[in-house]
Amino acid sequence: MLYKIAHILRDRYTWIWDVIEKINSFLFRIRYGRTLKGIDDILKKYNGEYNIEQLRERHLEDLVRFFNEQPESAFEFFKPHAFDYKSLRKLQLNKSFVAFVVEKEGLIVGYFFMRCFFVGKCFRGYIVDYRYRNKGISKLTSSIMSDVAAHINIPSYGTISPNNIASMKSQNAHVLKQLDNGDFYVEYK
Repeated sequence: MLYKIAHILRDRYTWIWDVIEKINSFLFRIRYGRTLKGIDDILKKYNGEYNIEQLRERHLEDLVRFFNEQPESAFEFFKPHAFDYKSLRKLQLNKSFVAFVVEKEGLIVGYFFMRCFFVGKCFRGYIVDYRYRNKGISKLTSSIMSDVAAHINIPSYGTISPNNIASMKSQNAHVLKQLDNGDFYVEYK
């Protein structure tokens, strides 16, 4: 029910959603701010073939380009927010929206995020550049998000379309229920 209400507010009543986001960001920072400082240490152990960093302002123009280069089919199952510079900057400043980029040779090849709530829950999502699929990036992002969630000490959830076979395979998720729209509501391990 909360999931449905959140989507209605985000899609139809953006000004209400913006107020809620600001309040949530403030409260999340108060409750979890200290633990967020340890995220960069978690990322260090995953850097190797790919460079993984928290989303910073310096990434935003490249991230907009990354989204613009993806085929329309890449967004069939990935529509968590707008992909323009202004929207991404607002998310990057939001302390409860913990986002990351995956880079290879200076190019963004993946993006993932954890939309956290001060009540102790988060939802996560990811997208991999169509040219870099089947190279282990989605499994890598899943491992990182699981480690970050454990570090922050909050459970993470998401929705996966039953038609999104690649996501079902790459994410370590337990199906909790099927939503009215057919998607699976999952908890990540």
